[in-house]
Amino acid sequence: MDDYHSYTNRLFRKWAPFYDLFTMPLSRVRDKVVDLVDAEKDSKILDVCTGTGKQSFAFGKRGYSVIGIDLSEDMLKIAKRKNRYENVRFMIANAGNIPFEDNYFDVSCISFGLHDMPHDIRERVLDELKRVSKKIVIIDYNIPKNRLHRVLHVSIASLYESKYYKDFAERDLKELLRQHNLKVIKETFGLIDFVRILVCENVR
Repeated sequence: MDDYHSYTNRLFRKWAPFYDLFTMPLSRVRDKVVDLVDAEKDSKILDVCTGTGKQSFAFGKRGYSVIGIDLSEDMLKIAKRKNRYENVRFMIANAGNIPFEDNYFDVSCISFGLHDMPHDIRERVLDELKRVSKKIVIIDYNIPKNRLHRVLHVSIASLYESKYYKDFAERDLKELLRQHNLKVIKETFGLIDFVRILVCENVR
């Protein structure tokens, strides 16, 4: 756990200054996520692994009450500096031990976070998302099924992604969700099919 935390903080300390520039192509995906979730007006949203806050802001501008959490203080400094929404706030927190009570949120969202975690922590985070909300939204890479395309995708993404990315790419995300009693109720894609968006319900 300590290795994961220290590694993640080092990684995103390097990424923080230019992360928003690198992820600019995802702007439309952020709004697409909010449209797909279609939450009630007074919903409380948890944005896990919020980074510089882009997904939190996409929810915030629609009027939702949003809390974004992340391990990286460097990324959160940027999110806080750019925040112009009174209904959005940020805090340092561990996604594997979310500091809120059961069912506190209407929706929990994790955007490009699962692939940056070792598998055991990935599983713990899914259980925590289930604990604090009934609806969970997962946005992450869509790993190609075609073997050649998959090899190319993973080879290129591994050049800039964390050391945990290859493990994520080798696993079946939907099977992992089934194992954690999460039922996919909506699925769509962004940036053609580079990004996968899954809206899940907690099957208790």
